[in-house]
Amino acid sequence: MKAEDKVKKLYELFSPCYLCPLNCGVKRKEGETGSCGAGNRLKISSYTIYKGEEPPLVGNVGAGAIFFSYCNLKCVYCQNYNFSQLFSGRVISIGDLVNIMLELQNKGAANINLITATHFFPQIVEALSIAKSKGLMLPIVYNTSGYESVEVLRLLHGFVDIYLTDFRYGTNASGERYSKVLNYVEITKSAVKEMYNQVGNLVVDGNGIAKKGLIVRHLLFPNGIEELRAVVDFVANSLSKDVYFSLMSQYVPVYRAKEYPEINRKITREEFLLATRVVREAGITNGWIQYG
Repeated sequence: MKAEDKVKKLYELFSPCYLCPLNCGVKRKEGETGSCGAGNRLKISSYTIYKGEEPPLVGNVGAGAIFFSYCNLKCVYCQNYNFSQLFSGRVISIGDLVNIMLELQNKGAANINLITATHFFPQIVEALSIAKSKGLMLPIVYNTSGYESVEVLRLLHGFVDIYLTDFRYGTNASGERYSKVLNYVEITKSAVKEMYNQVGNLVVDGNGIAKKGLIVRHLLFPNGIEELRAVVDFVANSLSKDVYFSLMSQYVPVYRAKEYPEINRKITREEFLLATRVVREAGITNGWIQYG
């Protein structure tokens, strides 16, 4: 499918909206807002040179991060709740987004890092096409919760070079309790398989900068060892033991986490050490451990 046809198809999925697995079907072009909170207008929280990603995504300067307002998950522990769930940010045009991408490139960013952008894919893909015609050459990273539509991901094929995906839960019960979505595990497994089929294992250049591939992240929760075990088993046995896996141990109980006693604390040293062993025993050797 040609790039312009993919853009057209994405706009067809925009209103009524079927861009994500929530499939809320709202008429965004007529002023309705989706389950994620997004309406018709493109909105971002901020953009910046960001050094808080995995090393191959940062390089010497940083990733060119664009933080989009709204989210299709309602995570009770979200650190970005002010713009993901309280919807702060500013409305921009597609032309503005093009200029932001080119500005980040001119500042030396290692990539364009699109953060939680599902609900604005039509505008983003249109902006990418324009930006590339104006000289954008950086790898495009899609930084996602993993709760994505396979149909929509296929329309991103050729636009996204690197998928940086969370795999947050090993059970649907946790997805429903902490992020207010159904069937998180099955949906995310299908989505991550599609991502892997598109871009494969991580490829870096001579300077160690990522150019293409998949990175899977998992945030370790209190009492979360069995959830982690389910995730790493999927990665090792359904994708590849060569997948780059990022274990994040810096969970803190922010936002509404205090309403859930079982996650209203940081992880313990014992949980952290056991988690590293679980990853190692699954045969996954590529990746990182992010310390709290």
